Formats: sequence, structure tokens, C-alpha cells
Amino acid sequence: MTEITSKELHEQTGSVLDSVKRGQRFRVLRNGTADALLVPANEEIDPSWDEIMADVRKARAKGGPTRPNPILAERRKRNYAARLRR
Repeated sequence: MTEITSKELHEQTGSVLDSVKRGQRFRVLRNGTADALLVPANEEIDPSWDEIMADVRKARAKGGPTRPNPILAERRKRNYAARLRR
């Protein structure tokens, strides 16, 4: 991966984007710190949904005890209280 400063990116945007389109990847630096990555638009950078959910599906298949959802419990309490105020 090629490093490029934000100033260089600003001054050479067209040529940098042409390079990215050809498959080159850039790490954009600002004040010496990486701020962004430029990758080709057709390159997949996020994992697929199946990869993301694999651990969740394994846990569900095992079964076992589940924990109560505190958010749903709070919503139930608030709905109950709202009905009492009417």
C-alpha cells in the first residue's frame, strides 16, 4: 500500500484516482497519521453477511440458556406506565 499525504492527494487527485481505478491502494496521511484508505470501488472491503453472522448462528445452534434483553424489559415497563397514565 502506498502512502500519500493529504496535500499530495489534493494536488494530484485525478492521477491518484486513476491509479486506484487500476487497483493500487493508498493510505492517506494527515500530520503523519493515517486518516483514510483509498481502495478500488469494486474491491470488497467488508466481510460478507455470512461471515459476520457465522458466530451468531453457531451460538444459536448450541442452544442453552439465553439472557433477558434489558432494553426490551425497559420498553415493557415504559409502555405499562404509559397505559396507567391514561
